[in-house]
Amino acid sequence: MNALMKAVMFYAPGDLRLMETPIPSAGPGEVVVKIKTALTCGTDFKAYRQGHPVLLAHTPSPFGHEMAGIISEVGAGVNWLREGERVVVLNSAPCDDCFFCEQGITELCENLELLNGAYAEYIRVPPQITRHNVHPLPEHLSFAEAALVEPFACALHAVDKMRLKPSETIAVIGAGNMARLLICALKAAGARVLVIGRNAERLRLATTAGADDVIDLSREPDAVAAVRRRTAGHRGADGVIEAVGKPETWSLSVAMVRKGGRVCLFGGCAAGAKVELETHRIHYNEIALFGVFHHRPSYVRQAIELLGNGAVPTELLIGGRISLEDLVSFFAENRDTNALKAAVIM
Repeated sequence: MNALMKAVMFYAPGDLRLMETPIPSAGPGEVVVKIKTALTCGTDFKAYRQGHPVLLAHTPSPFGHEMAGIISEVGAGVNWLREGERVVVLNSAPCDDCFFCEQGITELCENLELLNGAYAEYIRVPPQITRHNVHPLPEHLSFAEAALVEPFACALHAVDKMRLKPSETIAVIGAGNMARLLICALKAAGARVLVIGRNAERLRLATTAGADDVIDLSREPDAVAAVRRRTAGHRGADGVIEAVGKPETWSLSVAMVRKGGRVCLFGGCAAGAKVELETHRIHYNEIALFGVFHHRPSYVRQAIELLGNGAVPTELLIGGRISLEDLVSFFAENRDTNALKAAVIM
């Protein structure tokens, strides 16, 4: 009989429970990772409040998806990883065989394998994720910093889709945790970054993260005019990344981009949400709109490299440390906030 470990399980919206479950064993092509640090995430809080039709389709379900640790067991056939190796574990991997994988847009894989269970002492990593998305860490990268790889890879995906030209001005709507990662990704690509928000403290953190200018909507309520005042010829931003996920900010992003500009709809709205867009402006000003979802293995590797090079001020994203035993109460107490990520230390 397997020894037991502690794990937080999702039972229903608002119902997390700290349980004891068997420590998993590695099958062929798999590894088991002893998790050292996991990070709380806005996506997990959203799932905590309302559930998730895919990630949490069957309950009770393992919970959490940003993690790093040490390989404790290597399954048969895995010869590129070793026991005792420090690694980051990603939350998905493509199948390699479907239409979308063949087109190179692996984030849309029809058989995307997903992995939950970061809020636990151990996790068994299935073969496809072990093959694609378990990566050794640079020696100087801490487990907490490494756990940022997943969200940072998503930010790098968005910035790559922007197809930036040198010194272009990109407006980011929103000043939360993901906005700070987007700032780092944009600055690494050579962009000039404007950040638009309402919270003075978050805007201060955006500046510290590298934003060239910020627009405080409590002082400048006309966001479109404020962006135009800060761009050459008052034309508007070359590109806009919407990082809030509300219909009104999706509409705002189209209003503040220049002619021929690009709008990245990064923040996901609630299922069934409808957005009003000025079609005349989109058509006659040749504005490109696109969504961005998730990450690819190539962005994961890039994220590890940039984090290892110190390109991300990680202290602006991770606000404190909690134990696994404190996690259930942490989610309850912060249910409706947009707090900094907490490092869950096992």
